[in-house]
Amino acid sequence: MRKQDFIFIGIVLIVGLALLLGFKIAENMQKTGQVFAKVTYRDELILLVDLETFQYQIYDTAYRDQIDVGRASEGIFYVPGSSTTLMTQLYEVDEYARDKAIVGVKLLVRDGKIEVSYQESPRNICQLQRPTNSSLMPLVCLPNELIVSVYTNIASDDDILDGIVG
Repeated sequence: MRKQDFIFIGIVLIVGLALLLGFKIAENMQKTGQVFAKVTYRDELILLVDLETFQYQIYDTAYRDQIDVGRASEGIFYVPGSSTTLMTQLYEVDEYARDKAIVGVKLLVRDGKIEVSYQESPRNICQLQRPTNSSLMPLVCLPNELIVSVYTNIASDDDILDGIVG
């Protein structure tokens, strides 16, 4: 490689880092103080969760009955997933899920972040994603047709939680 190649690569890296820093600063400036996770399954918004208070809103969709919020006070939400297999590994460690025969995805909210705690898919790639509270890092679980997007600047005319809906 020539000297000009190294200079070009260095400039591209510096510009990339500057853009990333700029996006993070812009995101922090738009925060309202509340951070919400919007859970979308098969392109339908099914659940909205406040990442600080664990308050939630379940949307009236065909998947409403597949959402279990019995452990919401612990920050645990069970949502539908495309997996049709039994959740054998989850059932070994989660008595609640076993008793309710839950099939789907287990989401965990803690420390103001949301993560996929358990799911069934070929290689379990959804669980490998780091917990997030950033709108720049959604959780995408394509094998289960699930997307968790984080919003830090929900406007007053959007759906903002004012209580627990069950």
